[in-house]
Amino acid sequence: MKLTGDIRCDFEKVTAENVKLKDRILGYQETISSLRHSLKTAQQSKDMQQADYEELLAQKDAVIKELKNRLAREPALKGHDGTNTGTPTSQTPIGKKKVIPNSRRNTGKKKGGQPGHEKHILTPPDDSTVTETVEHGGGDDGFACPDCGSENFAPTGESEIKYEYDIEVKVVRREHIYYYYRCLDCSTQFRSVIEPRLKEKCQYGSMVQAVALSLLDTVNAPVNKTGMFLAGLTAGELAPCDGYISKLQNRAGQALVLFCEDLRMLMITRTLLYWDDTVIMINTARACFRFYGDEKIAYYTAHLHKDMESLDDDSVLAFLTADTKIMHDHNKVNYNDKYSFDNIECNQHLQRDCQKNSSDTCHKWSDDLKEHVSRTIKDRKDAIDNGASAFDDAYIKKFNKKLDKILKSGRKENIKDPSNYGAHFEETLLKRIEEYRRNYFLWVEDFTLPTTNNLSERGLRGIKSHMKISGQFESEKAAQNFARIKTYIETCRRNSINEIHALQRLCEGNPYTVEEIFTHESA
Repeated sequence: MKLTGDIRCDFEKVTAENVKLKDRILGYQETISSLRHSLKTAQQSKDMQQADYEELLAQKDAVIKELKNRLAREPALKGHDGTNTGTPTSQTPIGKKKVIPNSRRNTGKKKGGQPGHEKHILTPPDDSTVTETVEHGGGDDGFACPDCGSENFAPTGESEIKYEYDIEVKVVRREHIYYYYRCLDCSTQFRSVIEPRLKEKCQYGSMVQAVALSLLDTVNAPVNKTGMFLAGLTAGELAPCDGYISKLQNRAGQALVLFCEDLRMLMITRTLLYWDDTVIMINTARACFRFYGDEKIAYYTAHLHKDMESLDDDSVLAFLTADTKIMHDHNKVNYNDKYSFDNIECNQHLQRDCQKNSSDTCHKWSDDLKEHVSRTIKDRKDAIDNGASAFDDAYIKKFNKKLDKILKSGRKENIKDPSNYGAHFEETLLKRIEEYRRNYFLWVEDFTLPTTNNLSERGLRGIKSHMKISGQFESEKAAQNFARIKTYIETCRRNSINEIHALQRLCEGNPYTVEEIFTHESA
């Protein structure tokens, strides 16, 4: 019995110990669970901190990259001028040398007349054309013998003649008399016909009007300065007011609507045309002024907006056929499916973009391409001077092979240096050259095609000067009148017709017609 009691006692002890152990185990399990939870929380916290750290690091890297780009951007912007951007030379910063683009070759000769060059001088007039003779001599001129100072001298009968060309402005007061008549058959009384231009009792003549229009639309003089100039020229006898000059501009523009339409119809038959546009201001808003034409035609339009609708209103590009080639400055609207003409890209703008890329990235390929294009243009000029009409196949093959090599090198430089400030522009430029390669270099195979769009650039230069002086047009109608008058003046001038004479005819209600101008050209 005692043994049994000991066993029971031991059993109870073991059982109690077992309960304690179980409790301890549960405590350990709770501790382990708590530690695991803490570990998990710590790990999550660590992961979050790591993510926050990486995000912060990425932000710092982005800031560093942005600051590097800014540092790279400043000298790049300072290096921008007319050679690598469209910045006009007039906007060259103070202290920086003005770069005037010049495609002429440097001959190494001094400026001015060259040895053996015939001097250009005024030719003495025929005696029959001399309008005024001024005699110099005698005591009345107040001179004496240069040796002894004596005023006692006699003429020798010899003389020396000098000629002087000058202008004299004379105000003409022209009176028009229109007589009345009576019909001997029906007794009707009538008057000889008065020209429509003579509406008022007294008005300015066609020469005054022509000079005023020339000042407004060629010299780009403001309205008030135009009146001041005419008043100064005539010693105050003729002083047209601002209102009259403004009405004159409007009347001349409206009178040329038919002329411009006829010129447009002729222009769309050409096989080669240039076109470009530029920004103007109309009543404080940005607007558009366009040029279309060639060496003999200058056609201008003005619109409130630079968009497809205004291009459609011009009715030029949509009417051209596949036989027409258009030179432009990579305006992608020209590649619209609605147009049929063939595109030629301006290589001067390409070289300017290459120069910009070289300045921004310091990569070599763009310098190589610029030099390759320049050398080929010079070779073409030499070939044309020697009577050639095209490069031979070997030259063209060599040109394309080198072009391939340069573009391949450009891709490598771009991929190798993706963090460069100008990398994005460089990639865009490479892609554009590859996509429009034929349009850029068609002139290599066809010598009749131009290499640049300089003709359009020159055509729009006058409107930029007008904007600098006048600031803006008061309305779209005023801009359109300016465009029509400039179309008339420029087209006449390009066909060797005197501008003032052409404007006189316009003011007399009888402007040159397109047929007259181009008959004059062929004659």
